[in-house]
Amino acid sequence: MIKKISLILILILLPVLNLLAQEADRSDKSKDVTLSDSLKVLEPLVGKHWIGKMGNPVDGKVLDTDRNFQVIWDGTVVKYSSSIKQINSYSEGYFYWDNKQNAVTVFIISGKGIVQKGTVTTEDGKIIVKGTITFPERAFDYKNEFEFTADGKMTDRWFHNAFGDWRPGHVVEFTAE
Repeated sequence: MIKKISLILILILLPVLNLLAQEADRSDKSKDVTLSDSLKVLEPLVGKHWIGKMGNPVDGKVLDTDRNFQVIWDGTVVKYSSSIKQINSYSEGYFYWDNKQNAVTVFIISGKGIVQKGTVTTEDGKIIVKGTITFPERAFDYKNEFEFTADGKMTDRWFHNAFGDWRPGHVVEFTAE
């Protein structure tokens, strides 16, 4: 009886372990993918796990946040993911070259029906994302600035015109892992 159970467990676990090994191999290979020339502007962001803290605009509590920028599809796309686990906030998106706009473009979708679309430029050594964020009840323009320091940190500054005039939003200091 014990031999039969052991055999069944082995037959079940082998395919699972094989799938996990294949996924680990795929992840290792994605680290070796280089950015296409059209996405080089994103180079300071990619290949790192960014960890930061931000003030919750609702109650002022400090929240842990993380961001990942992973090069995929032979370097022609950067996959973005972000989370703030304390408030169950998760986002995923893609940066890619848009021939029609002749620019690096981003599309991000978040929980609760929030969608961001924008374009990427550089200005004074900062990566700038400008676009529109759409909530179920309204939409407005935003600007995101990513500034990098010599010691490998990143500051994310967000601005918006949700109430008419442009005003600052969050500022997050990130450290790369």
